[in-house]
Amino acid sequence: MRLALAKSSEQSRSAPETISMKYYIQTYGCQMNYSDSERITTVLKQMGYEKTDGYADADLILLNTCSIKQKAENKIYGLGEQFAPMKKRNPNLRIGITGCMIRDESGARGDVKHEVFKTMPTIDFVFRIKDLMQLPNILFKLHGSKGGDEFKNLCDYFHISPTITNLSQAFIPISNGCNNFCSYCIVPYARGREECRKMSEILDEVKKVAKRGAVEINLVGQNVSTYNAKDADQDSQESHFAQLLRKIDTVEGIDRIRFYTVHPKDITDDVIDLYGKLPSMVPHIHLPLQSGSEAVLKRMNRLYTPDRFRELVKKLRIKIPHISISTDIIVGFCGETEEEFMESCNIIEELKIDLIYVSKYSERKGTLAHKKLDDDVPETIKKERFLRITELMKNISHDYNQNFKGKKVKVLVERIRKGYADGKIPEFKMTRFKASDPKLIGKYVEIEVDKCMEWCLEGEPA
Repeated sequence: MRLALAKSSEQSRSAPETISMKYYIQTYGCQMNYSDSERITTVLKQMGYEKTDGYADADLILLNTCSIKQKAENKIYGLGEQFAPMKKRNPNLRIGITGCMIRDESGARGDVKHEVFKTMPTIDFVFRIKDLMQLPNILFKLHGSKGGDEFKNLCDYFHISPTITNLSQAFIPISNGCNNFCSYCIVPYARGREECRKMSEILDEVKKVAKRGAVEINLVGQNVSTYNAKDADQDSQESHFAQLLRKIDTVEGIDRIRFYTVHPKDITDDVIDLYGKLPSMVPHIHLPLQSGSEAVLKRMNRLYTPDRFRELVKKLRIKIPHISISTDIIVGFCGETEEEFMESCNIIEELKIDLIYVSKYSERKGTLAHKKLDDDVPETIKKERFLRITELMKNISHDYNQNFKGKKVKVLVERIRKGYADGKIPEFKMTRFKASDPKLIGKYVEIEVDKCMEWCLEGEPA
């Protein structure tokens, strides 16, 4: 097999030649996965790979997967047949899987065992995201090429700088893994126990992206509330996450800080106290409820009560009365009765939660719920409850959005599409206005809102 070779500009003159081919990364799931893909991109670029926009002309396809639901994994398995003719057309094509589907070992087909290899004959290799530094050696081996020693400096996932795709918004991981074992969730098994980055490393990354033009920082981790840094001020009474937020707020150029995700049992009062104090703390928080029923929360092993959630919302609204609160709700979890479901509806209505990510419970092999609980709510009832929650949210969201009518808001433009520019305001509401200039992407535009819909605000530049 003949390969086009090129030396990375970052390597020394004596460095071995590296593979120069085209890659495509398909990313599924949460913000953490998108942040992971930015680090994967860095490694591939150092190897000499060039980005392409789809499967068609790729020599390397990487699927960065989500496995929070069984349905998400089934979607990946369904791609197997699609890849077969592509590999016939391009004998050099290599296809790999990473992300939460890969939980045990990293390596090429034949070197490690994984269910993926049995189900998808077209897959050549798998790797755990925390083993990203092994990717060069895996690829060199698959191509029968010598090399890889020059990438030994890739000693740790967190030390791999991301290739930022959106210069105005940066997603920065502060931790990886999770110590909570919610009964429906595979993440602790997929990513392992929580590991936190040094505060100094995070701040260095924030400063770097700020110099490149980032104005919004999105801190990501499975549970940012339990961030625990070795180099934080151990004598301070303030939590390490609150210390981190204060330091990021002082970085020149950073106007907005968002974070995903906090856990209701772990978020601390000192973090809540920063709302309304730090200029960069946006008036929005994502606070996952999952269920309004105390009995269901116990079965989910969430370790808080609905009253704890109510208390948090009350504290947040004391700090910022108009704060936007989004949440996650799972309907049809094991044993959920109509009464328990109505408890979710009631708390959403009571607290006026204005954005809800609703999902129907999907049994996930390997989780505590799969081992100990019965997935006994019929699919028809799950679907019906999904629609009822969605309708409830539409009404609350519509009412909340009316607060912006006639007001001027600051939109950070994310894209231009079909004659409109759209982006988010600090309250996390998608807002659009008529525009076609791609130079607006990454810029702030002040608009006056004249139309308020369930999912979107609309207006004209002020």
